[in-house]
Amino acid sequence: MNDVPMLETLGECRVDGRPVRHRRAAELAAVLLLSDGAAPRDWLSTVLFEGDPSPSSLPTLAMRARRIGLDVRYEREIGAYRIGEGVRCDVVEFLFLLSHGYVAQAMEFYKGPFMVRSQSPFAVQTRAHLEQRIVEAVVDTGDARLMADTLRVVRDPGMRRALVRDADAALV
Repeated sequence: MNDVPMLETLGECRVDGRPVRHRRAAELAAVLLLSDGAAPRDWLSTVLFEGDPSPSSLPTLAMRARRIGLDVRYEREIGAYRIGEGVRCDVVEFLFLLSHGYVAQAMEFYKGPFMVRSQSPFAVQTRAHLEQRIVEAVVDTGDARLMADTLRVVRDPGMRRALVRDADAALV
């Protein structure tokens, strides 16, 4: 049995293959993993919530994250939330592969947009960033088949046009 939790945020939201009921808790964990494991409380409140969240919002999300197997804790002495070591996350692995030039392998991780149901400022910005990185990386490969496959998962019309244009050019 694998003791390292796997958080899936691309397409469906799951932990160890099981659907997550408290998606916002999973989103908090993903934000922490994308922030090298820790982030200041005030910044998290800003990127996860619109407006002025209740003081109990982040502690509640951290508690729910622990319930789904993601060890999120508040460290009062530094005023930051931290996630335990060893948690894997599809978006982190996706970005690692993409940044190291393993575009086709990265696209195997991409099952759909990041935290697709979330409208938090962080989720909206991360989705846009990921789709832009995908288009740039896939187009740079010049691989028409990879471009065609990517068209099945990239939802932004402008990005789809860029992929279609460059896929057509690659076929010529």
